Amino acid sequence: MFETGMVFKITGIVICSVLMVILGRIDRKRKLPTGVKLIFQVLISLIIIYSGVKIEFLRAPSSSSSLSGGYLYLSYLSIPLTIIWLISITNSIGQADELGDITPYIVFIASLTFLVVSLIQRQGLILAEALSFIMAAISFIFIKYIPRGKFSSYYMSFGFILAVIAIVGVSKSTAALTLLIPLLILGVPIIDSSYSIVANYARQESPGSDIGGKSPSFSESGSRSRLRQKLQSYGFSAQGANITIISVSLYLSLAAFIISIYQNFYLLITLTAFGWMAFELLKNKIQSEELIIEKDIFNNRIKLFQVGIDQVDNQETIQRIEEFIISKKPHQIVTPDTLAVLRARKDPEYHAILKSADLVTPDGAGILWATTTLNYPLAERVTGIDIIHNICRLATKKGYSLYLLGSYPGVAGEAALNLTRKYPGIKITGTHHGYFVCEDSQNCEDVKNSNSAKNKEEEEIIDEIRESRPDILLVGMGVPKQEKWISKNLDKLDVPVCMGVGGSFDVLSGRIPRAPLWMQRHGMEWIYRSIKQPNRAFRTLALFYFIWLVILGKMVYSLKEVD
Repeated sequence: MFETGMVFKITGIVICSVLMVILGRIDRKRKLPTGVKLIFQVLISLIIIYSGVKIEFLRAPSSSSSLSGGYLYLSYLSIPLTIIWLISITNSIGQADELGDITPYIVFIASLTFLVVSLIQRQGLILAEALSFIMAAISFIFIKYIPRGKFSSYYMSFGFILAVIAIVGVSKSTAALTLLIPLLILGVPIIDSSYSIVANYARQESPGSDIGGKSPSFSESGSRSRLRQKLQSYGFSAQGANITIISVSLYLSLAAFIISIYQNFYLLITLTAFGWMAFELLKNKIQSEELIIEKDIFNNRIKLFQVGIDQVDNQETIQRIEEFIISKKPHQIVTPDTLAVLRARKDPEYHAILKSADLVTPDGAGILWATTTLNYPLAERVTGIDIIHNICRLATKKGYSLYLLGSYPGVAGEAALNLTRKYPGIKITGTHHGYFVCEDSQNCEDVKNSNSAKNKEEEEIIDEIRESRPDILLVGMGVPKQEKWISKNLDKLDVPVCMGVGGSFDVLSGRIPRAPLWMQRHGMEWIYRSIKQPNRAFRTLALFYFIWLVILGKMVYSLKEVD
């Protein structure tokens, strides 16, 4: 059986909740003046106080306090503080149009957090826990089954019950820091209503606020969420502002949950600072004019971080290459991977080459993942090594010729030999390593500063390539050196197709095996190469940075007002 005092409290809560519903419905229909509504709210608050629900004391910071029993008893301040608290939370939640269709989400998060915190602290506050559970269930029903805003007149009673839960539950915690928990849990509606009041006051005080000699009343200005309006002024869409408000409410509730466990003031400061910095970062990204991804309709490209990538598959790529060969005019093909896209963000010269290239294919599983995640999917991965094999099949069939330039001395020759074995009849007009002036890699350091000698041999190699008149030139010097070298000498070379192939010669020569087919198909080739070439392992760190940029970009696009 319940104690008489408990029954009295429950009765008072039920009666006052019903009265708040009635007041909310009347206000919804007739738009009561703010003063009249406040009077009725004060009267209802006095009823709940009379039933025994009020803020009677606060816990002192430590039990060694000189205060009686470690408590700060409020005495004559109890009733006014309780009224202020009840009305503040009631109006924060109850202004239906303030947070609009996300009000049930805020109520659900707050009530569920109150319930969890109370259970963790093991205070045995059955009434607070029961009310929290009931409110969580009711708000969930509103979220799941009730059309948004249809029963918004109930929101005032929702706020009232949450305020009651805070009084009979968490606010009587045995730890001083936990007194901040209700403010954290109900932080979003409190901030929103407070910001609305301040913004409305500033608007009324401004000289240009009068329209036709009449200033807007508080109730009129409060019909829309000032917090939502502020977010939209930063560039958030209406839906994005809603998502952000709900996310902030979740974060504050999580902070309240953590503080209820660890009871550390510095942790509270840290969580607050982290949350603020995260919001500022997101806001700056929203306000930024930088486009993470967009479609270049004119060039039929997807621009990822301003790097244009052609919307082609392997078959279309080889068709384009044949068109280049038939035209007899010089063309440059670039096959950027994920790291190359990142490099283009910091290397203007390389970025310009990508922009002017005749064909840019996605040579990275990360690129396909990013474009799919950002809702601009590319057809398939088109790698440099796959293009080489397709070129060799085409060259064997049509009689086109190749020249291999790059890698260490001897590697291009070994690659050429393996290609002739795999594709009988293929024409390879010549090969040369990528260390100009050097006959072997050991001597490269000795002559690296000899620019005149380097330029001379470079010109000799260019002359040799031009005289051999290949249809396709494959250059393996590494990114971005190979792209810059091709771009600088494209007209001199006079080769219809020039393509940078990175470390493909090492694979074609057999010195470095390619990843198993199943790893290639699942975009895991980079893992295999990192194992086989440990010196590349640090490059994987950049992949995580790329993933972060894409995830952040996805968040921005889901929140941003996009034209």
